[in-house]
Amino acid sequence: MPKVIIGMHAIEKLRNVVTCFGRRALIVTGRSAMESGRVKIIEDKLKEADVDYVIYSNVNPEPTVSQAEELAKYINKIVEGPNKIDLVIGFGGGSSLDMAKVASLASANPKPIRQYIGVEKVSRKGIPLILVPTTAGSGSEVSKSIVLAIEKEEIKDAIVSENVMADVAMVDPYLTTTMNPKLTAITGIDALSHAIEAYMSLSANGFTDPLALKAISLVSTNLRKAYSNGSDIEARKAMSEAAMLAGLAFSNAGNCAGHAAAYAFAVKYKVPHGMACGISLPYVMKFNMLAIPERLADVAVAMGIRSEGLSMRELAQLAVAEVIDLLMDLDLPTTLEEVGVPEEDVVKLSEKMLKITRLIELNPRRIGPEEARKIFKIMWHGDVETKI
Repeated sequence: MPKVIIGMHAIEKLRNVVTCFGRRALIVTGRSAMESGRVKIIEDKLKEADVDYVIYSNVNPEPTVSQAEELAKYINKIVEGPNKIDLVIGFGGGSSLDMAKVASLASANPKPIRQYIGVEKVSRKGIPLILVPTTAGSGSEVSKSIVLAIEKEEIKDAIVSENVMADVAMVDPYLTTTMNPKLTAITGIDALSHAIEAYMSLSANGFTDPLALKAISLVSTNLRKAYSNGSDIEARKAMSEAAMLAGLAFSNAGNCAGHAAAYAFAVKYKVPHGMACGISLPYVMKFNMLAIPERLADVAVAMGIRSEGLSMRELAQLAVAEVIDLLMDLDLPTTLEEVGVPEEDVVKLSEKMLKITRLIELNPRRIGPEEARKIFKIMWHGDVETKI
């Protein structure tokens, strides 16, 4: 994990942090942060520290491999010479933070970005990296993943390596107060999916379990509050903490079949990452119930469900129901049909899901072609009660 600075107005410490790494920075951010002027908070801190900077703002939501390649070419132009950059600062949501990781990666690794997709394929750590999230969901500020859309294959996958992790994560809940309700919901469900999948993962362990359960509890208690009242600062603080803890959990335990399913349909049907993960989450939980009822019972308790008089299986079923209730309260889709996926595409999408082997292998219940088809058929209809 990176060094973490967390708390209200944590961003004030940036001017002290940056001088440890150099005198010229690259800020990687999105167009919305530039247009709204929110990036000025980073600029001001750099000016106070007498650190020069340039800004790269050509970051789109749900970044693609080709966009990452464009950024890598830009980095090659400014990583050497008299005006070379000494560090990268990522500012924004998960897409901006992931692209900041690409910038750091590209400074020390010359291959095409596509060749680094997979696990531990990045051989060298790049120039220092500071990540500042303005949303509460992706956990990218503390994770070792860069999620990219592969356009030709219409699928998502990730670069997973300790060499792309931030040196410093600065988590300031105040920066998340500008999120509208829809973005609050989508990013919050992303954090919940990270936590629950990390707890279901075959690589879950004594370090990641407490992180995942705490994140689940924080999301369950605070996401509705943050969604309904964006100025509820206590709810915002809790969600920022939840996203970070969930990021640490999945970065060390891995996600499983929920993310594999989401990666299969999100690109083609232009479904935001967190929304796609939210759709798949309850169905994968239901599928895994046979293998890990005790773990899903733990999830139910972490979500605030009273366990007295209930069997392990009943608690597990209630955990699934609670996730669906939360999605509905946040006005998020719960089926593939709602996001425009044709029913005739479900078989093809189930085949794509199986290609994400690094996630499928971490799922506690085996998933073959038949199981994947069943999961996608039920995801399309929305019948979570159907036996899988």
